[in-house]
Amino acid sequence: MKFPHLPICGTMRPGIPESRLNAHVVEESGLPENVLRIERHSRAWNGVTVEDIHEYAEGRVLHSLLYENETRLTVNLDEVGGQTEPRLNKNKSCGLDHKPNHMAIIPKGMHLWGYASSLRYCRYGILLFDMEALRERLGEGIDTRSFEAPRLRFTDARVLALVRMLVAIPPDDASSGLLGDSLTAAVFALLSSGQHTTPRAGQLASWQLRRVQEYMRTQLPRQIALEELAGMVGQSQWHFCRAFKASTGLSPYQWQLQERLNLVRAHLLHSDATLEIIAKETGFADAAHLSRTFKRHSGQSPSMWRCSRL
Repeated sequence: MKFPHLPICGTMRPGIPESRLNAHVVEESGLPENVLRIERHSRAWNGVTVEDIHEYAEGRVLHSLLYENETRLTVNLDEVGGQTEPRLNKNKSCGLDHKPNHMAIIPKGMHLWGYASSLRYCRYGILLFDMEALRERLGEGIDTRSFEAPRLRFTDARVLALVRMLVAIPPDDASSGLLGDSLTAAVFALLSSGQHTTPRAGQLASWQLRRVQEYMRTQLPRQIALEELAGMVGQSQWHFCRAFKASTGLSPYQWQLQERLNLVRAHLLHSDATLEIIAKETGFADAAHLSRTFKRHSGQSPSMWRCSRL
């Protein structure tokens, strides 16, 4: 099956088949002139499809794509050999100065051209929004009017940081649902707010926090959706994320990860189970994934940590 081409500026093809959404790498054929290879890493969370695109080229590139049903954010993460440019007209330059890590919001149904006078490599993150799902899940305070007109070559350090975190989530991290939900909700809320500062978040009531934390502990190591936790206290996902962090100092994902690592430590201290078994019992993809995460947070490998406490 052939997929429509991706323009260099980072717009995304419509109609991604469901079987492709969790593919680690997809290489495309039938590419535009001077495009040598496109690699696509895809994940989906919370009504948002996130794609990490690596595009290899040699020379001038100009091609177009029309999306009838998708609104998307494109974020330029890297470019080598030339500057990328989004165009609303094939033969008319953007007119805005190039900025590193420039972004674009493109409403559904809008024609966009991608241009580069000379390019060797470009990496960009794409967030494809299911607006109806997001309106339902994020609830009050979300205004989609910011997505109704094109916006080219703008920058936002907060959005950039969140998108970098999204594309950095390991494909083998089976527990990334809560993290992906939180990050995509935060990106959408920042873009839709049109504000340069985020209002100070209130905290959860003590009973709300206690209820959510007890539930998260009892459900370990099952993946929990952000929507599930927010629904327990009658809040939108965006407001819940902010209130939870204001109450604990941690995002829901960070708090859950700490609890999972505490569970790992209990297994290490009170059993002789192998790392493969402990990884399975605590929701990690495998022993290697567990070891990487444990060492990053504890400063020691699980084996060394266990030996030092026996």
